[in-house]
Amino acid sequence: MKKKLLAATVLAALTFSSASVFAAPVFSGDANIEYNKDEGQKATLTNRIRLVADADIVENFYIHGRMVMNNNLKGEDSSAVGNRGTEAEQIYLGARFTNLDLKVGKQPLWLGKGLLADVNGISGVSANTVIDGIGLVGFFGKDAKQDVFAADMNAALGAANFGASYLKKEDVKRYGLNFDTKLAENTVFNFEYVKNTTNKADGYLAEVKFGNAVKKGDIDYALSYRNIEADAIDGYTTNGNYIDSKGFRVKANYKISDASTLTVYQDIAQTENGNQDKNRTNVEFVVNF
Repeated sequence: MKKKLLAATVLAALTFSSASVFAAPVFSGDANIEYNKDEGQKATLTNRIRLVADADIVENFYIHGRMVMNNNLKGEDSSAVGNRGTEAEQIYLGARFTNLDLKVGKQPLWLGKGLLADVNGISGVSANTVIDGIGLVGFFGKDAKQDVFAADMNAALGAANFGASYLKKEDVKRYGLNFDTKLAENTVFNFEYVKNTTNKADGYLAEVKFGNAVKKGDIDYALSYRNIEADAIDGYTTNGNYIDSKGFRVKANYKISDASTLTVYQDIAQTENGNQDKNRTNVEFVVNF
């Protein structure tokens, strides 16, 4: 009986293999060099290389992976990021249907405009769909030993876009609301509000962006102001300097070529209670391939 079962299993595997069509993977990626100086801290100089591979497996199914390698160019313990080495920060199996995209595995989690969550490497299951023009995303997984549940929705009304997000990590619950609209040609206003309902902390970020750096020679500028209490967001946020801060950020992007961008920003900020400066100078060069 065991031999028959084994033979049937092998035959099924061979049948599946012979019927499958494995497309050649498509590779892409990016590399950066980043200088960062926080007031009162040593300046850091790091380099990151990311390699992405995407391939269709069988009809409707695909696989995605992204490796990242971080280097500390100063050769000292000045940057935790620069000492992480190489890791697979994304690797998941996906299934695309008419109006549904499912992903299982280690994947990114993006909520709203990133103030609540912009993080990689969370293991779990996600579903993405659009119903009557409303985009919906649901996620459940684990980050180390923490259960993570997230939901996100977005919709458009004329020239305005609206969104709402929810994030639960173990017993800590947060939500976010976001909005953007065009003020004039190549001028956009962005706003995002976040709240930690467990620890009763909240915050917001408002930004006006001028221009749109897309091709060689393009440049755009942005001026933002934020006021974010200490527990309103955590390490999932898109930029760690936003945590417990209030103040301004001036930012510019310049397209050196169609595939490379120079980004510079300056934070003029302090902690939300005003006890400590959070000024930051950041310069980053990124090339896509």
